[in-house]
Amino acid sequence: MKLFVNDTPVIFATSQNLPDIPYDHTINALATTIVGARLKDDVLVEYANPKYIKGALDYFSKSKVKNLDSITFAVADLDETVQLVKDQFKIVQAGGGIVRKGNQILMIYRLGKWDLPKGKLEKGESPAEGALREVEEECNVQIKLQDEICQTWHTYTRNKKKYLKQTYWFAMDCTDDSQLTPQTEEGIEEARWMDAAQVQHALYDSYFSIRYVVRQYYKQFEEL
Repeated sequence: MKLFVNDTPVIFATSQNLPDIPYDHTINALATTIVGARLKDDVLVEYANPKYIKGALDYFSKSKVKNLDSITFAVADLDETVQLVKDQFKIVQAGGGIVRKGNQILMIYRLGKWDLPKGKLEKGESPAEGALREVEEECNVQIKLQDEICQTWHTYTRNKKKYLKQTYWFAMDCTDDSQLTPQTEEGIEEARWMDAAQVQHALYDSYFSIRYVVRQYYKQFEEL
């Protein structure tokens, strides 16, 4: 499971199935607290137990660690850990997409960051239905839904309540952008078509979760 806490990429995996990341630092959870650890670049935490993970999530929720690229917790039981994480939050679901037109994709500028169109699912909506509706509403374009790219999880706090948002991301083809307009009432200032080089530049002023989705898209659909 890959989770974004306060835009910090947090990964949970068993010791036998760690992601292929060249870790810069390794922490022994039995000997070092998360507050006292060297949190820089890509970090691996070994022997992480539920109490340690809960404390780490609380810490990341309150503190933005600027120099941390990712942190992986090696756990004994992945299913148990994932359930532990989910139990700490109210889960909401959302859908969004990467809309493509030729060799360009559609980016939006919202709240001072480049982003992708997305929004919460309405009652009774499937992830695909909600993603299509949200993208069309936020950018005023017509689209055709294609394959799912990935799912992301990220946390946020609102009115002192902790939420865990599961977002389903889909590849989409634009069929009509003649009325392309950002949905300003949702805080979107601009909707812009970008080629791969422009997207790469925009991602420097974006979120870790959005960078992850875009990179997953190019891995799967770069031939398109």
